[in-house]
Amino acid sequence: MSIIALAGGGTGGHVYPALAIGDVLKERGHEVIYYGDPGRLEGRVAPDRGYTFREVRAPQYPRGGLIGKVRFALSLLRSIWACRGQLRRDRVEIVLGVGGYISAPPVLAAFTLGRPRLLHEANVSPGLANRLCARVAQAVLLTYEATGPRLPGSAPRHVVGVPVNPKVLSGDRQQAAERYGLDPEQPVVLFVGGSLGAARINELAIAVACREDRDFQILHLTGPRFHDEVQEAYGESRSGVSVVGYEDRMGMAYALADLVVCRAGATTLAELTAVGKPSLLIPSPNVTDNHQEHNARGLESEGAAEVLVEQSWDIEAAVGRVLALVRAELKLEQMREAAKGQARLDAAARAADLVEELLGA
Repeated sequence: MSIIALAGGGTGGHVYPALAIGDVLKERGHEVIYYGDPGRLEGRVAPDRGYTFREVRAPQYPRGGLIGKVRFALSLLRSIWACRGQLRRDRVEIVLGVGGYISAPPVLAAFTLGRPRLLHEANVSPGLANRLCARVAQAVLLTYEATGPRLPGSAPRHVVGVPVNPKVLSGDRQQAAERYGLDPEQPVVLFVGGSLGAARINELAIAVACREDRDFQILHLTGPRFHDEVQEAYGESRSGVSVVGYEDRMGMAYALADLVVCRAGATTLAELTAVGKPSLLIPSPNVTDNHQEHNARGLESEGAAEVLVEQSWDIEAAVGRVLALVRAELKLEQMREAAKGQARLDAAARAADLVEELLGA
């Protein structure tokens, strides 16, 4: 048995792939410890999933100003030093960084201690932390082959996909309908704001619900911070609508969905392909290098999704896209098959194999 550290977080796109890999490693008899920010998503989800959790204090990279960058460098050095001590105390043998600024100190600390370290990059365009840590990584796990040249360093690249929790495959439509108070015989459009919520998607869901010609149901996952205001905004348009702040059993939500309207984070796309769901993707514009649109265009090119960008947002046009798509039964079936064809259901196992391979090197 080895002691393995997972490092990173901030959003579901970092946290859930890490935990999917961690679950496989735990099943294989390893001890897995999660290093992250207790005030962000990983601080809630990892302990709930039974992981020992270690707090990491790390600065976010400043976008401008020499003084800010000097302070960042000093803070990063302090974080690396603190992580060195914690890795020693935990007797960690290898660190897997999954991105997010919080991942850098543990990975860099492992480098200074001479311990094995590897990265997982979920998106087409790598984030800043992984671009930094790739210089000292011994292996890099990718979702897209095109990401390889965008990372510095000479570490071997392995395309494994985005690991997903196998529980997303276990949903039952009848049980899901009972869970959300909807009719399993009627079509359902699932609107997902993600772990942090998405104002545009919430706006679109409410506008669709208000259409008098709506002939389908809506399951709306708002994100916790938007739940109360969205629930109030629906007003009298609540017939055939279920509003949920946060769902930790996404397999149930997917099981009921005939169409999914959501962001284009790498984990979300991996789940959509794993469960074979057609989607209308609205990439977040507030991400590094516009990576969500790059992710979304890849799925669109395979015929598994359509993409709607926010730059020229027109709410009526967006409503029209949803209505047209949910009523196009043949197209939805073609998109389902295309989505299934893009699934990488063995991603977590392949990633765990590479962790073990580096441990044994």
